Amino acid sequence: MAGFGASVSLDDLERDPDPILAAMRREEPVCWVPELEMWFVTRWDDVADIESRPEVFTAATEPSFLARALGPNMLTSDPPEHTRVQQKFSPTFQPGGTSGDFVATRLVALADGLLEPLRDRFDVMSAYAQPLSAAALAEVLGLGDHGAAAVWRWCEGLCTDIANFTNDPEMTKLGEVAKVELGTAIRATMSNAGAVAGGIANFVAAGASEDEIINNVRLMISGGINEPRDGIGLVTWVLLARDDLRSAVAEDPRLMRRLVEEVFRVYTPVGTVTRQATVDVELAGSPIRAGDLVSGILRSVNLDEAHWDAPYEIRLDRREGSHAAFALGAHRCLGEWLGRQEVRVGVDRLFAAFPDLRLDATRPVDLHGFEFRGPRSLWVST
Repeated sequence: MAGFGASVSLDDLERDPDPILAAMRREEPVCWVPELEMWFVTRWDDVADIESRPEVFTAATEPSFLARALGPNMLTSDPPEHTRVQQKFSPTFQPGGTSGDFVATRLVALADGLLEPLRDRFDVMSAYAQPLSAAALAEVLGLGDHGAAAVWRWCEGLCTDIANFTNDPEMTKLGEVAKVELGTAIRATMSNAGAVAGGIANFVAAGASEDEIINNVRLMISGGINEPRDGIGLVTWVLLARDDLRSAVAEDPRLMRRLVEEVFRVYTPVGTVTRQATVDVELAGSPIRAGDLVSGILRSVNLDEAHWDAPYEIRLDRREGSHAAFALGAHRCLGEWLGRQEVRVGVDRLFAAFPDLRLDATRPVDLHGFEFRGPRSLWVST
């Protein structure tokens, strides 16, 4: 299986995956990466093909980074089992459910409350985007009493283990601590479901089992905080770095929704979906053996030159259709509507509070990460 992937390291992907993925699309679009012991699938059509054939490319992988970090969950199963479990959880995250009520009645006040004490110079990521995303999901789920700091700590620990492609025992240990602590908090909320409103109470009422609730709430915490957090940071950064886009959105605020979608497409905060071949199969000319892990690279397909016109450009009038930042097919992100609202409202309230906001020129923005990618920090002046 020697090829282009033999020269690819996780450290390189963490620093800047885009040129590596672009070279894969050109030279070896289905590429074996020995350091990670999996195939990278980098073109839109090939990832869509994988998602359309769960009988050949199963989500129930062995080993599974997700199952190790969270326990068996929606993303580690295929339809019809995936569909059965998903139906118990999805109403909470629809506009007519708990998420819709939260966005309509609480999200603006939550954002404004976090912005009120900020002065002069601050890091958007740690002072605002992170606590806003953590507190928002905690409230929707019914875990708000634990506070945004604890919920973020659980998220950070779980995500450390999910992205542990090289099986570092110290990273696994961090994930295990978060897994146990969060499980204890979820059980306590479940036992009090009649008195504590929110998603967990909804899941109990829908008849989900204890393990289904605990493992899938862990999934929601690990995936439902990083993406809006990094989305808020990335959209803010783009607006501050691009006067043309800032002016366009100021003249027509309706364009904010399109900007959010384009930023999610170009920067794709969550990077991959992992499947496993159930049979020997050929994909784009590459022979994949039964049992091989296969990673659909969402960040790459969102920049696929064969699918998008000028893919690296942010275009507010783009018409190619939806992106894959929230995945494709049956496993598309359950909380994507809520995440979009957090980013849109979060950025709106930030600029409403600080209309003269500007980047701190002494602290350049550094994007980092492969599985979870966003600004390490985003220092601004008011």
